[in-house]
Amino acid sequence: MAIGTSVATAPVQSVGQAGRPTPSPGATPAQFASQAANRTLGASTNPAAVPTSGGAAAPKTGQDVLDYAKSKTGKKVGRGECFDLADEALKKNGMKTASDYGQVTPEGDYQWGKPVELNESKPGDVLQFRDYSNETTQKTETDTETRTRTETASRPHHTAVVVANDGQGNITVLEQNAPPGSKVTQRVLHMGNGTTEDGNTTTTQKTEGTIQAYRPEPK
Repeated sequence: MAIGTSVATAPVQSVGQAGRPTPSPGATPAQFASQAANRTLGASTNPAAVPTSGGAAAPKTGQDVLDYAKSKTGKKVGRGECFDLADEALKKNGMKTASDYGQVTPEGDYQWGKPVELNESKPGDVLQFRDYSNETTQKTETDTETRTRTETASRPHHTAVVVANDGQGNITVLEQNAPPGSKVTQRVLHMGNGTTEDGNTTTTQKTEGTIQAYRPEPK
């Protein structure tokens, strides 16, 4: 499940394996990569819970999944595969993991929960990548010069946990084994298509591949 990342001029400023289940209803906005193909969800059972101060049980949420993943920043989780970070974060919080939805194989299109639209992904969701690649070029023009910076990234088969989603095609993730052998790291991955302008800077993004977002479900 190794991935590759190349940066043409400067490293990705704050940067982050592959799925094809049923996307949630509605069209995916143009700025996001394509959604995945169909797959059946398993039924939920009782929610995972923790005792509250009043003795009642509070269900675990995606935020709990994210908090656990954050606690592993700079560390190696499991075998060090990208799969292992999401798998352990879900298991530790009583959530379903990929093995609850089907057989896990080295190159499988893993399902991690309820499929949701990529642009609706939120903290604690899990992203599954297949053949993702992005090229982002920023061109800044001033009275005296034009500066151009291009960054490229790829995730052929990869899994990551969502930290934040700005709704503009940029999703902050926690991931490991990206590049191969690296420990848990927080990064921003660009997933947009098209050109935007901000003052004297023009940003052009081109994204290819499949990225499926999943909302964790309790066992």
